[in-house]
Amino acid sequence: MTSAHTEDELRALVVAAGAVLHQQGLVDYLGHCSARLPGTDRVVIKPKHSPRTRSPAQLRPADMVVIDLDGNLVVGTEKPPAECFIHTEIYRRRPDVAAVVHTHQPEATLLGVIGAQLLPLLHVPAVLTGGADMAMWPCPLLVTTPERGRYVADALGSAALCHLQGHGIVSVSDDLRRATVAAIAVEQLASANLRVLQTGRAPRVITAEEITDLSRDLASVDGRWAYYLQLLGATA
Repeated sequence: MTSAHTEDELRALVVAAGAVLHQQGLVDYLGHCSARLPGTDRVVIKPKHSPRTRSPAQLRPADMVVIDLDGNLVVGTEKPPAECFIHTEIYRRRPDVAAVVHTHQPEATLLGVIGAQLLPLLHVPAVLTGGADMAMWPCPLLVTTPERGRYVADALGSAALCHLQGHGIVSVSDDLRRATVAAIAVEQLASANLRVLQTGRAPRVITAEEITDLSRDLASVDGRWAYYLQLLGATA
């Protein structure tokens, strides 16, 4: 489970995740992440882009809003993102999920546009993405209704990652840090895959057995998260 439990801790974590994604170039003023308040049907999420709410790098914990699974504002003054239903319908469908990340990251989105498979070509990103197993929702439309949110949740199924073709990706986990790190790893793998496709040569793909072995040696998310926070000038 996520290391943060209280609403204040989750607000700070959602802010940090958004800032990390922004620093990595995976979101601009659009894109959002969220965390479920444990034991509730409430969600801490970044507010909708507005004249007051702009770069994720400038947001603070007090700026976050809390919504229910119908997308209704429970705490806060700003509106939630128009695509909050990506989050709410996944939480409704998946009680194991405590964190959702939605980005418009360029390389992964392009890989999805051409319908190319995300192959596990690099050792650490392969482990962080669960063997590069990505579902696909073949639709570029904004997820601005509960019905479309249900379509995304259906497409995601039991996976941790999903392409929204021509739109972006979704990464889910029981820990927002892990969902964020996985989104970064997807972009690293997508970049490698696109470069390999340009060569016209068949790549050496890391096997499932090798990924299992690698996962035993890979450190926990803590150190990786501390590194990304350090890039922000923050501390772990």
